[in-house]
Amino acid sequence: MQNLRNTFIAGAAKSGTTALYYLLNQHPEVCTPVVKEPNFFSNIDNSSDPVKPGSGPGDDSTVWTDTLNSYHKLYKPERKHAVKLDASVSYLYSTTAASQIAAYDPESTIIIIIRNPVERAFSHYKHLLRDGRETVSFAEAIRREQERIREGWEFSWHLTAMGRYHNQIQRYFDYFEPEQIRIFLFEDIKKDIAEVIHEITDCLGLGTYDYDFEQQERNASGVARSWMLSRAVNWILGYKATINKVIPPAITHRALQLFRSVNIRKSDLDIPARLRMELYALFETDINKTEQLIGRNLAAWKPE
Repeated sequence: MQNLRNTFIAGAAKSGTTALYYLLNQHPEVCTPVVKEPNFFSNIDNSSDPVKPGSGPGDDSTVWTDTLNSYHKLYKPERKHAVKLDASVSYLYSTTAASQIAAYDPESTIIIIIRNPVERAFSHYKHLLRDGRETVSFAEAIRREQERIREGWEFSWHLTAMGRYHNQIQRYFDYFEPEQIRIFLFEDIKKDIAEVIHEITDCLGLGTYDYDFEQQERNASGVARSWMLSRAVNWILGYKATINKVIPPAITHRALQLFRSVNIRKSDLDIPARLRMELYALFETDINKTEQLIGRNLAAWKPE
């Protein structure tokens, strides 16, 4: 594979990573894989890693790339390309991915986006609900989290564990220089995604590009109108690495977005006030440690 600048959007899930990925995908100098999330570097020597193939509902839809040769085959680099992008959100939560990426290319650029962990957990819950995988209330999903982890359900079900960011981010500082790591907040994405994407463009040494922000893709959550249709599509997605070798990823992604626009309705679900406070108490210490680690004020994450 030609000498490209390896760039990883490592996570966190449900924090705006999909929007950034599809914006960068517009840039002619960026080479993207046939699947957005190859999950290769979290699938190496991961027997003790919380990130690995799971046995929960719909877990078989996750793509797990198992060899370096298979990983490289996901990319079709051209002379115009300068950056190779991998946006596997499992890489932040994984206890092994940071070291594996560093072994692969110690000069990699790492992009991390984090979100209020209470809101992130709730958004991920609604994502599972949207895909027809979740059947219980948010409170019950939180109560069952440890049981599901013990039963081997994949990382998407680790709703609160994925929101403890301090150790996850620290692993990247252990293997990469600070200037190789760019950390953003979900609030940055919401406030001015154009500023964020142009900062990343400059960081990667890419040419100036007029991004189409009207076409940015969002991994929106909601409630499925048809549980059966959602499960069927989720099953098909398990073969997207193969499908996208025949059908361009942009086409399959737009087809998926069209399906979801029809099959998903807006939800008025909200986090009960008492549960919100309980979850904040669960995350409070980690939020304070994360705030110190990244040098960003996270007061907006704390209840009034």
